[in-house]
Amino acid sequence: MRTQPLKFAYAISITLCGAFLSLTCAAQEPVAQTIDIGHARLVTHSWGEASSREVILALPGSGGDVTRYRFLGPLFAATGYRFVAINQRGIMGSTGSLEALTLHDLAADVIAVADALNLKQFHMMGWVFGNRTSRMLATDYPKRIASVTLIAAGGLVRAMTEPGELGRLLGEPDLKMYLARRTLFSPATHDAVVREYVQGLNYWPGAVAAQRQANDKTPLEEWAAGGTGVLLMVMGEDDLTAPIENGHLMQAEHGERLTLVTVPGAGHAIGLEKPVSTANAIIPFLRRHSY
Repeated sequence: MRTQPLKFAYAISITLCGAFLSLTCAAQEPVAQTIDIGHARLVTHSWGEASSREVILALPGSGGDVTRYRFLGPLFAATGYRFVAINQRGIMGSTGSLEALTLHDLAADVIAVADALNLKQFHMMGWVFGNRTSRMLATDYPKRIASVTLIAAGGLVRAMTEPGELGRLLGEPDLKMYLARRTLFSPATHDAVVREYVQGLNYWPGAVAAQRQANDKTPLEEWAAGGTGVLLMVMGEDDLTAPIENGHLMQAEHGERLTLVTVPGAGHAIGLEKPVSTANAIIPFLRRHSY
């Protein structure tokens, strides 16, 4: 395993206000680590002390990389958690076969990372596509999971965007701002936030195709419930790609084991639009389910 500090051209600020956070002082930079799990080598970015008692493992969305967590990671580290975001196979330096994968395979990759980090138990977090792998993980390895947090989680309700709109983000530069706001961001989000996103946009087509195939090859009923343990869903009120109705359906089906939080003025990119609100929604849940 290799570790090294990273430098990013962003600055957020963090102040602790009891159990909650606000953006007011300089952010901690992540540490990159390449973890060899045998059949793959996965790059992670982590925030927080290696000695932290509780650890969050986090997955980004389809074809996305760990920089999606660049605001959330420091916020959780500031409250005492070690936050480890994982690039899945084929993304930003992570390697491994992309052929014939299922969500079971992607979940097993996360468990292999946990084993390499000597984690007997941990909190799991999945954003967008990462929520599907997280739910699969909780189903396949229930004793390892203290809690599952799903951010902008779809899968049950059809998107309210037009087919192909999200994919066009990569191929139509003149429409990037329009398409990003339409598919990922709330109308309330400042243009500067959307512009920063589209200017730094990176996707890995091979990984996108492999993840799509993994999803298609894994029946919905095998992963949708997210095991039998506690779940938190944090959904943007203005999310057209994963409409809030996904959360209402999950809550109706799973009752008290699932907590649903809606964040106003946020869309599918909720962790970039409203990082403090997102973290403040999650931290009390994690503390209730400490391990």
